[in-house]
Parts: sequence; C-alpha cells; structure tokens
Amino acid sequence: MTPEKKSKPWVKDLLVAFAATTLSIILTFGTTMVVNRINQMKERKLTALMVMSSIESFARGFEDEEKDFAHIDSIATWLLGLSIEDVVKLGDDYLADPLDEVMMIGTISHDQTAESIFSSNIDTWKNMGIFQFIDNVGTCFSLMNRQEDHLNSNLREYHAAKNVITDNPGNYPGNSMAEKYLRNELFRSQLALPRVYRRWLLYCAASLRELNRYNMSLIGITEKEVMEFTDSRGSSDGYELHEVSLLDFEKPVIDKDSLAIRLSFAREADRILHVY
Repeated sequence: MTPEKKSKPWVKDLLVAFAATTLSIILTFGTTMVVNRINQMKERKLTALMVMSSIESFARGFEDEEKDFAHIDSIATWLLGLSIEDVVKLGDDYLADPLDEVMMIGTISHDQTAESIFSSNIDTWKNMGIFQFIDNVGTCFSLMNRQEDHLNSNLREYHAAKNVITDNPGNYPGNSMAEKYLRNELFRSQLALPRVYRRWLLYCAASLRELNRYNMSLIGITEKEVMEFTDSRGSSDGYELHEVSLLDFEKPVIDKDSLAIRLSFAREADRILHVY
C-alpha cells in the first residue's frame, strides 16, 4: 500500500491566511455597503424633509397672509359701505388712517434654499430614487413661484390704484384725499379684491398641502414628521433673539476742533483760515 501523503505545513498556513484575508475583504466591503446604504437612506430622508417642510412653510405663509387680508377686508368693506356724503363729512381727519392701513400690506417672498438645493444637484435626484416624488416636488416649487409672482403682481396693481391719485391729486374730484380716493371707481374696485385674495390664498395653501401629502406617501414619511420638522426650523432652542437696532451703534458727532488737531490737512486749512 502507498503510504498516505501528508500536507506540507506551509500549504495549510497559506490556505488559512487566504481564507482569513478573503473573509476580511468580504466583511469590510459588506460593512461599507451597509453603512453607505444607511447613510444614503438618512440623506434621502433629510432631503425629503427639507423639501416638504419648505412646501409646508409656504402654505403656512399663505395662511398668515390670509389673516392679514381678513383685517384689510374688514376695513375695505367698511370704507366701501360709506356713502359719498359720509366721506365728505368725515374727510381726511377720520379716513386717512383707515385708508393708509388698507394699503399697507406688502409683497411676499418665500425661502428658496431647499428649492435651490433640490433643483440644482443631480446627485440629490439620484439619491431620492423615486421619479414621481421628484416630479411632484418640481410641480410644487413651480406652483409656489407662480402663486407668489401672481399675488405680488396683483398687489402692485392694488397699490398703484392709490398711488396714481396720490401723485396727481389735482386730476381727481374731491375736497379731501379721502374723497378723491373713494370717488374713484378703479380704487374702489381694488378695495373689493382683498376678499378675493383671501379665498385664493387658502385655495393655494390647500393645493400645496394635498400635493405634499402625496409626496409623503411616496417617500414613506408621515405628516407628523413633516410638521415636527417644520416646527423645529422656527425653534430657537431656548435662545432668545434680541432685535439689533441701528441706534445702538450711533456715535457722537466728532468735534470740529479735535479734527483740526488730528488731521494734517485740517490743521493746514485751519492755519490758512486763521491767517486770513
């Protein structure tokens, strides 16, 4: 019989080392892939939260605007209910302030940080991995920009109706500015618009929220998470923000005589002035 051949010790050691190296490589790459996958999912969720929070904030902004318009609407309704005889009797003494108040509302703008990040970074799109979500978000941002532009355009016309009379009062009938405004049909028609704006603002906010709920279902994030994230963006985390005033940095007027001592050309000018 042929005696059984024994493996050489170095071959066994080589096989063990090879197996250990292979296992180490598998574990390393496997762990790296798992970690990368987890990080990718975290980044995707954070991006989605930022985007949907931006949309929710815009909807809230429109609801806040509606509250401002509700106040304007109440004043405008009262003014439009006055007869011209009443307007003549009251004059600017009583009507200047409410007329100024109905025209004080300004244009609006929203934070475009999330929109810029989402729209300009192709890697963000790839990481989201859900085309319908990307398409919906793009629709939301387009809608937000159109709504903002439309409202601001109408507000400029709203203010222009008063400004054209303010700039050319002699062209309009009436003994007081209040009478000139409230006799003008264009101005009166503009005063009726806050009620229309209120309805439109609430409709826009509701439309954006409905799209956002669809986005939540696509990406697997709850409405509660989006609301909490949106609330946290406005939280100061216990820090009380103090308003900075320009007056806090006001310096006393420098004395002319001290300048004449400190500045060479001032000293020379002072010498010439005193000589003559």
